[in-house]
Amino acid sequence: MQDLNKLAIIGSARALGTSIVWPFIGFALLSVYHFSLAFISLFYLLQGIVSILAYIVSGFFTDFLGRTKTMLTFSFLSSVSLLSAYFIPVSFYITLAVLLQTFFNSGYNVANTSLVGDIRKKDISSLIRAFSRLRVGINIGWALGPTVGGFVFSLYGFKPLLLISALISLFPAFFIKSLPDLKTKIEFSLKVEKNFVKFLIPSFFTFVLMGQLGFSYLTYYASVLKFSTFQVGILFMINGLLIALIQDLIGRKIEPRHIVYGMLIYFISYFSISLVTNFIEAALDMIAITIAEMVVAPLSQALASSFSDDSSRGRTMGIYGMVTSLGRVSGSSIAALIMDDFLYRPIAFWGIISSFGLISSILYLVIGNKAIFSSRK
Repeated sequence: MQDLNKLAIIGSARALGTSIVWPFIGFALLSVYHFSLAFISLFYLLQGIVSILAYIVSGFFTDFLGRTKTMLTFSFLSSVSLLSAYFIPVSFYITLAVLLQTFFNSGYNVANTSLVGDIRKKDISSLIRAFSRLRVGINIGWALGPTVGGFVFSLYGFKPLLLISALISLFPAFFIKSLPDLKTKIEFSLKVEKNFVKFLIPSFFTFVLMGQLGFSYLTYYASVLKFSTFQVGILFMINGLLIALIQDLIGRKIEPRHIVYGMLIYFISYFSISLVTNFIEAALDMIAITIAEMVVAPLSQALASSFSDDSSRGRTMGIYGMVTSLGRVSGSSIAALIMDDFLYRPIAFWGIISSFGLISSILYLVIGNKAIFSSRK
């Protein structure tokens, strides 16, 4: 079996385990453990800080300990964190355990994306196809996970999700051990090229918007349109199935500058949530969101990887992961902060949130021609 296909299988299993619990964490803190929106906003900010530390630490681990050793270590510790939360059902400890899981999961992602770059480092087109293939595997898991999670949550509550997620996430260890490894000499430096820093600026705003497909998305539909968690789980399943079915095809057609158009589609589709009145319209809007994701996500990862070489790939992807993760949790934190005033004013709520997509698209267009796109064919 090709190493890239093994990574896709590993990604599928990990995504299944993660997506069973991850979309429901913020909503569970609000509705099950009765934390305030201010605390949930703080929780997402803490996730950002934890992710920054994880990406820096794992960037060095990935380069100097090796890709697969880092993946195995962080994967195991991620599962242990959620398992401990199941056996210690104290609300503040569950919050702490989820933050620990965020650290280890973020660290795993650095090694994983670095290994994709090792396998397919010939040119940007090869990288785009490789990350598209990886996303196919990941979204097979994502297609099933939120539906299962939403169903279990609606019948049995949030706690069983922690156990299910922890056990499933342990499965890929065998495949990880069979992957090639690479480690490089020790060099404690975070120096990166100037154009990579320019690329990170619009990337931050990209992931502020991409991070909405979780807490704010679920909370809006459950609170305002009164969808059940199972119905929202089906919407997440639509997202995962579409990517699993056609991401490979789209990955063969897209090129770096298409990220500008992908962010415009994101902007329009997230603002359109404010116009949704029923489940069918929500499903159609999810299709639009997913199309944007299938364009933007593999292009973003491939562009980031193209700024690195073997000796610095772990650190480069660590910095990229740090910025994008900070964008995701900042998006959730911002959404939590504005919910008190705007949740039941959909035009204003989704107008504020979707504006990050427009900002990102403009920045890619302004910065991209010389700094990002011109030298990466």
